[in-house]
Formats: sequence, structure tokens, C-alpha cells
Amino acid sequence: MKTITNSILEKQQTTIFEQSVLSYLLIDPKLFDRCVHLHKGYAFLLRNWIRESYESGNTVKEVVHMIRNSKLQLDAIKVGQPLSLVA
Repeated sequence: MKTITNSILEKQQTTIFEQSVLSYLLIDPKLFDRCVHLHKGYAFLLRNWIRESYESGNTVKEVVHMIRNSKLQLDAIKVGQPLSLVA
């Protein structure tokens, strides 16, 4: 039972961390979630990147800085389009 409870708590904490990162990036978490489910691709990879950064102990601001310095075209998610890389 403790394992299930710990797993649920960890998932909730990861979700809160992701929402904080998205908030700093001015991305609606619901729109991001929709993008992940509809388009997969880079949005799915971004979700994994955020989760792995959380598990590595990075702060929200560190993750936001890394994402902003990446080649991800974040404006696409803000309008519900698939996430892509800037050439």
C-alpha cells in the first residue's frame, strides 16, 4: 500500500512541477496536455524532459532556462499546434 501511495504522490509532485514550468513559459497546461495526446512527437519528449529534470533535482527556473535556450518552437503549443524545432 505504501508503494502505491508513494507512486501517486510522486506523480502529483511531478505534475505540479510540470505545471510550474509551463506557467513560466506562458503555456496553458491543458493545451500542452492536449498537444501531447494529439500530436505526441516533441511535446511528448518535452514532457519527459521536464519529468527527468525534476527527478534529477533541477529547479523550475533551471528547466525553464534550458527549454528557452533549446531549439523548440514553443509558440506552436500556445496556439494548439504540434511542437517542432526551429531550423
